[in-house]
Amino acid sequence: MGTKTLKYKTLIRKLWDSLGVWLIFIVLFILLSLLSDNFLTGSNLLNIVRQISVNGIIALGATLVVMSGEIDLSQGSLAALIGCFCAMLMVRGISPIVAILIALMVGFLIGIIMGVAVAFLKVPSFITTLGMMYSLSGAVLLLTNSQPISGLPESFLVLGRGYLGFIPVPVLITTVVLIVTWFMIKFLPFGRYTLAIGENENAARLSGINVAKTRVLIFAFAGLASALGGIVLASRLSSGQPSSGSDLSLQALAAVFIGNASGKKVTNTIAGALIMGLINNGLNLMEVNASWQKVALGLILIGAVGLDVVRNKNKS
Repeated sequence: MGTKTLKYKTLIRKLWDSLGVWLIFIVLFILLSLLSDNFLTGSNLLNIVRQISVNGIIALGATLVVMSGEIDLSQGSLAALIGCFCAMLMVRGISPIVAILIALMVGFLIGIIMGVAVAFLKVPSFITTLGMMYSLSGAVLLLTNSQPISGLPESFLVLGRGYLGFIPVPVLITTVVLIVTWFMIKFLPFGRYTLAIGENENAARLSGINVAKTRVLIFAFAGLASALGGIVLASRLSSGQPSSGSDLSLQALAAVFIGNASGKKVTNTIAGALIMGLINNGLNLMEVNASWQKVALGLILIGAVGLDVVRNKNKS
């Protein structure tokens, strides 16, 4: 009996080392397939990946922030502000392409401001992004007078509602952001610097890395990702909604921490977002109260971080 138990433990450990958090995704996928007859339909699976796209985009920006040892609580508020700002520009007659470019630039600049506060003014990222979260939440209410901005051009709605063949456009956008983020981490000095700062900031500084400049770029990228997520969300909702970013920051961070419970990989963040999407979708199909969905996600987040702690202890 003891030998069999040891074999099972060894097998599970090997699977975890090779698949990581994707093993949790596979198990959850199989479980929901057995529990619900409607889960494995093509329309439902497409719905899942479309719904997690905005969270995935924003979470990829948050991944670099977390990898560098910082945290960003402002992403949801920034996404809501940029989505409404982009919608307002288009309603006032600016073409969708120009409006999107201006909105992305604003998100990038806000990210730079936060990065400067953290890197040069030495304000802790938790305080900086918390303060920015409140400021941006107030700014979007002032910008919109607390009212949705509707009447957006049909060409803009393609970003959130369109399809290329059978693939939703938001999924394609998320895939592009994933590839860009993966490429930066894997092949560019910026990615190596990000990981080095997260591992040991002092060692990174002594090795010649410009820590302050890298931090500013990290928050700038996160701001750009949040802005893009907000634009896609506004397109999906067919309007700029001032309250649309209420849970996005925490969802993005949850995706990052759930995904990176098995190692610091950008692709794991998408696994975390997919796990959250599966849970929400499965509980909806089983007609579970929405409040219980939040309870489940909270417990999973605690479990993922706890699993990371145990795994690191076993390694050491």
